[in-house]
Amino acid sequence: MSPEREWRFRIEDILNSIRAIQEYTEGQTYEEFTIDRKTVDAVIRNFIIIGEAATHVPDRIVNDNQIIPWAEMRAMRNFVVHEYFGVSDTILWDTAKQDLTPVPDLLRQLLDKKYACTEK
Repeated sequence: MSPEREWRFRIEDILNSIRAIQEYTEGQTYEEFTIDRKTVDAVIRNFIIIGEAATHVPDRIVNDNQIIPWAEMRAMRNFVVHEYFGVSDTILWDTAKQDLTPVPDLLRQLLDKKYACTEK
């Protein structure tokens, strides 16, 4: 698989994980989230996927699209992996409900722009 095509799959992985987090937390209050350990664990897993996928997006794509929070996605992955027992439900919730909200549109715009450029 060419590197040009591979990074697009990483973006799709990020989009799928964001979608999963949104589905898992949809309709929940913060209090419900904190006592639903399965959902908390599922959200953590998807933050790991997001960060790992973001790590494999080529620097040229990252540098050309700095509006996308690449560093934050990678940092969240590192945080939940290395601070596993110290991960705050509040940080997970706020990140899921606030910080992730604009990211799917930004990633879709990136994919649309890059696909349009390669199809010419």
